[in-house]
Amino acid sequence: MSSISKSVREQLPLMEKKLAVTVGLVVLGFLFLLGDFWRLQVLLYGKYLNLSDNNRIRLVEMLATRGIIRDRNGTILADSTPNYQLSVMPVDMNPDRKAEIIKLGSLLGRDPGDVLDRLLTEARRAPYRAIIIFENLDYREVALFETRRDSFPGTILKPVPRRFYPYGSTASHLLGYIGEISSAQLASGKYQGARREDMVGKFGLEKVYDRYLRGRDGGRQVEVDARGREINVLGITAPVPGADLTTTIDIRLQKELEDAIGDNHGAGVLLNIRTGEVLAMVSRPGFDPNEFSLRLTRQRWEEILKDPNHPLQTRAIRGVYPPGSTFKVVTAVAALMTGTLDPDKDVTCKGGFYYGGRLYHDWKRGGHGNVNLYKGIVESCDVYFYQAGEKTGIEGLSKWAFALGLGRKTGIDLPGESAGLIPTPQWKRSVHDVPWFPGETLSASIGQGYVLVTPIQMANLFATIARRGIIKAPYLAEVIVSADGEELYRKDPSASLNSKVSPDVWDRIIPALVGAVNDPKGTAHAARIPGFTVAGKTGTAQVVRLKDWEGKKPEEIPLELRDHGWFAAFAPAEDPEVAVAVVVEHGGHGSSSAAPIVGRILRKYREIMVKSGYDAAKPPGEGT
Repeated sequence: MSSISKSVREQLPLMEKKLAVTVGLVVLGFLFLLGDFWRLQVLLYGKYLNLSDNNRIRLVEMLATRGIIRDRNGTILADSTPNYQLSVMPVDMNPDRKAEIIKLGSLLGRDPGDVLDRLLTEARRAPYRAIIIFENLDYREVALFETRRDSFPGTILKPVPRRFYPYGSTASHLLGYIGEISSAQLASGKYQGARREDMVGKFGLEKVYDRYLRGRDGGRQVEVDARGREINVLGITAPVPGADLTTTIDIRLQKELEDAIGDNHGAGVLLNIRTGEVLAMVSRPGFDPNEFSLRLTRQRWEEILKDPNHPLQTRAIRGVYPPGSTFKVVTAVAALMTGTLDPDKDVTCKGGFYYGGRLYHDWKRGGHGNVNLYKGIVESCDVYFYQAGEKTGIEGLSKWAFALGLGRKTGIDLPGESAGLIPTPQWKRSVHDVPWFPGETLSASIGQGYVLVTPIQMANLFATIARRGIIKAPYLAEVIVSADGEELYRKDPSASLNSKVSPDVWDRIIPALVGAVNDPKGTAHAARIPGFTVAGKTGTAQVVRLKDWEGKKPEEIPLELRDHGWFAAFAPAEDPEVAVAVVVEHGGHGSSSAAPIVGRILRKYREIMVKSGYDAAKPPGEGT
């Protein structure tokens, strides 16, 4: 006994150590389990609860209806129509998502196209977010899908509003279009509440006033089963429709101006002189904004961008053209204001003017004979204005061109407006690093050389002349009203600038502009309207120097080398209401290309005014 006890006593410390290690390991294991339990149940509770709810409870978006855009008389120009949309929730789909989409496309007779790449990318990034795959489903497609719905888990069919433009391409450049929001737009912070795949204004009024038109989306909180099928509605937040916008244009005048320009490339603008409202504004060629409401494919978008006719260019505000002889009114103002021109003194025109050892031709090779200011404008004598510009100098010309609103943006409420160009010696030195040559002043005095204007600038110039020097900014949006009737925006047309041209200058120029249309020797007889006094000026702007084509008939010259035709006017001269400018690209003489278009739109304006008591000065909504 004594020997055993001794052995046990010798092993006891070792046994105690083993027991202590075992107990320690058990305690550590327990603490580890306890910590992991705490991590799962406390620290990560929110995450796993969220994942669980996402699998059981979903938020289904309810898109807001975009606000309506109307013309000044209440005619709807942009609206929304019901549209069935098919989307998928990636997490609920079968594992082979690509095969499922191809099968669905085959059922509906649609090519998945760009959808596949986008789906596979988005599915990895946000598996719980619905992805649009097909839009604008017709009733046949809806019926086909409903019969096979159970074959496509995770697929959602719902009605959504789609932007619709009932007049198609009419007024497309001013209305604009909507499209899927870009990453840059999302990151800009200017589209509050917008999410990826949302449709927002991308062009024209749709873009400028997007924050009013877009509205606020709502949603339904629904319970779904394991296959993503909706089994219960838990709550609804109704969407808030966008606000309605009333524009200044009259769709009857807009259509008339578009029809008058026809298939020509060019632009036209009709302004209300009293307020600055744009009554019609056309850029040709145009586009159909309905096409953009359905999310263009990448291929179609590239086709539009590469179109050599540039249908997306808003020529009325962005196109810059040499103004040709329409600019002679600016030269006349500058010459009179600088005191370098006696309007009653005759200048002899023999068909050309020698200056600096070079002959500057007049458009009338036989010459106009003795010419004063009145005759110079009525017959558009180049020689008369060569000499007026030479005496005034480029500094005087540019000073009064700027004073009349040229060389800078008009401020119209559309994006992308060009400022045009009024050259100065300082500008030429800074851009071309060469001095201004005196002969260039002669070219500028008849609207050639470096001088460039936009059609909206030209229309606004003639509205300014009609207002005897008062400048107003043209505008398109008159009033915006929310769905519950609150007025959110109304344009104040009272703001104006004074060009500070002396009243007696207008007493000389305006009668000459009346003569250009109504005098038997005037260059713009095509715009004459009996009983409605039109005052205007033609312009023929050279695109390139045509030494090789001198003496040729217009039809013998390649189209792209032919002159641009201009005509700008206002009416009635006694109490002006409307101003208009039209440019026809490569249309040749303004008297034969642009003046008939102006005559047509002014006759339509007068017809509407007389027959329906229309008054362009009335605020929108008060017309008939």
